[in-house]
Amino acid sequence: MYLKSIKFVFVLFVVFLSSFLCTSQNIKKLLKKGSIEDKVFKSTFKYEPYGNAIFVKVLIKGKTYRLLFDTGAVTAVSPRMVEELNLEIVGKEEVYDLGNTSKNLNFVKMDTINLNGINFFDTGAAVLDIEAVKDFKCTGIDGFLGANFMRNAVWEVDMVKHEITFTNTIDAISIPEDTPHAKIFIGYDGTPAITAYLGNEKLYSTMIDYGYGGGISLFSYDFKKLREENADIKYVKSNGGSTVAGVYGDIKTSTTYKAIVDSFKTGDFKVPSTLMSFGQFGSRTIGAGFLKNYRVVLSWKDRKAWFIENKIADDQIIFSGHGYGIRLENESVFISSISENSEAEEKGLKINDKILSVNDVDFAKVTDQKWCEILSTNRPDKVKLVIQRDTKQLTVTLEKKVLLSN
Repeated sequence: MYLKSIKFVFVLFVVFLSSFLCTSQNIKKLLKKGSIEDKVFKSTFKYEPYGNAIFVKVLIKGKTYRLLFDTGAVTAVSPRMVEELNLEIVGKEEVYDLGNTSKNLNFVKMDTINLNGINFFDTGAAVLDIEAVKDFKCTGIDGFLGANFMRNAVWEVDMVKHEITFTNTIDAISIPEDTPHAKIFIGYDGTPAITAYLGNEKLYSTMIDYGYGGGISLFSYDFKKLREENADIKYVKSNGGSTVAGVYGDIKTSTTYKAIVDSFKTGDFKVPSTLMSFGQFGSRTIGAGFLKNYRVVLSWKDRKAWFIENKIADDQIIFSGHGYGIRLENESVFISSISENSEAEEKGLKINDKILSVNDVDFAKVTDQKWCEILSTNRPDKVKLVIQRDTKQLTVTLEKKVLLSN
């Protein structure tokens, strides 16, 4: 299944990085403990693309598992993997997702993980019931290959060729002269973050996150400050908020914005004009939807990220749509957000309208499998919605329109 839905963004932050959280020393040691084969190596392999997500295969105790490549999280495995591999629970920790929803999770240690012939040792992992989250279940993945696993090597990610290269030394990677780079700051769990600027505003702890399928996502108050600097900035406001997949279920945000921004930079890397999102998530994030335009090199040892232009970005930025978001609740689909000046707003759709059908496709009872099919299907330019509002049934036809362009 090739997932194209905007809703399906891998927004998994298994450990919230703020230093004030009471993280046990045992878990901190576990997440820092891993190591790699003591030899000179350079390994390149093709990964499985899935929208903007990266799936890789690893070998553990002779069994092959399919994991999400996720620099924005610690490594995580499913309870099924724990049972199959007979892994011992070595500790518990309170962890958080983007909605700041917390839960105590078990942690395990895997003696050896083999990636493309190279062995990684003593990797700590959270035990996460991935199938309990509908959107993650759609992918059929077994877990997450996280930043604590990656911190012991240098990584080059090429989303144009669908290739990953990893090596024990930065000297093995070809980086052109004058390639822009930024200093990265490493959380105790290995997650890499940068300090950035949005206009004149300094932004700390902006995560480089290949586990998030969107582009650059910042806080709502970052957008407020940006507008104070530039009142003429073009943007679209969505009321009610979008719905995204978190560790413990869907996260409902309130008001979100999309804007065309040309004043974002980190280190000596000035980002070209790009479409950015602003909401109320638990972290600032640079996701795979933006990183795919670059051959990115990450070195935990050198504490640097290089951004090698890999794809000439289109000067024309166009954001179009029908102007509504959806959520699944108790096998029913509801309107979760409405964008201002969209067809959805103009035709009178309201948040919490229940969708009974779309283009004569029945939405009356949406199973997990049907939800996966909905997420994997692009909306056509014209949609006919039959909705229920209180005791009334209404039919609304919407045309896709340009909501934002430069």
